[in-house]
Amino acid sequence: MKVKPGDRILILGGAGFVGRALIVRLHAAGYRLRVATRHPERHRDLLVLPQLELWAGDVHDDTGLRAALAGCQAVVNLVGILNESRRGDFGRVHEALPARCARLGAPRIVHISALGADPAADSRYLASKGRGEISLRAAAPAAILLRPSLIYGRRDHFVCRFRKLSRWLPLLLLPVPTARLAPVAVTDVAAAIEQALTDPHCDGQTYALCGPRSFSFLALVRLIVGNPRRVWPLPAPLGALLGRLGDVFSGQPFSSEQLRMLAAGSVCTGAEPGLESLHIIPADFETVLTADLRVPDAC
Repeated sequence: MKVKPGDRILILGGAGFVGRALIVRLHAAGYRLRVATRHPERHRDLLVLPQLELWAGDVHDDTGLRAALAGCQAVVNLVGILNESRRGDFGRVHEALPARCARLGAPRIVHISALGADPAADSRYLASKGRGEISLRAAAPAAILLRPSLIYGRRDHFVCRFRKLSRWLPLLLLPVPTARLAPVAVTDVAAAIEQALTDPHCDGQTYALCGPRSFSFLALVRLIVGNPRRVWPLPAPLGALLGRLGDVFSGQPFSSEQLRMLAAGSVCTGAEPGLESLHIIPADFETVLTADLRVPDAC
């Protein structure tokens, strides 16, 4: 069942980076939006949008999620974490929540997974994402899975992170420098979600979302910093040590889990339909970086 303007859509994780880009797009198209959050007081700026409501509650609780779903024609699940605060968080967030949406009666589900999601992955993040896909497919065969590569855009957690680091540090030493990434613009991800919501031909499909070009991690960060001589590859043993230090200091600047994710790479292979199948021409990272992300308020 497709949705149409005027329908109510529940957005889980809607107050985050991708969620805010999606809210702008869907609200402009005439949808009514319900954004679930445990801390609505932190996101009251969203209430300037007349067709948006903030729903306060815990979506990891069946009672709360059932209440959030009431009256909604679709749900978009954007909830995800890069690191666990405690053991089991990946399973609770990435594996249990998607299937719970189906079990509690969500009529249409668009689930944002990750490129490289695989139960057999070395990365616990990617393995949990893969198990979440399997459990969701079993509960809701018509659910639509979107697997983005690295997502970038204004006020993101990637371009802005390295821009800030480059202001603090005279030299950036980069672990896993040869990892391949195909960064995808947040505006393209939002467009893909809208298309998946409205097109019944998307039912049961899995889409891989990538930008038009792939880069090594080293080349990507050098583009962001703007001075290649300030970014250098870090030998593997020192990279592993940096990850262990990050495990102690809340994942800063990298946790071991983030380095395992990077090592897996994140590029589209052509095995799954992509943005073009959703009638979206993907934006080029370097073009967006030059035209839109170098302005003072981009971060």
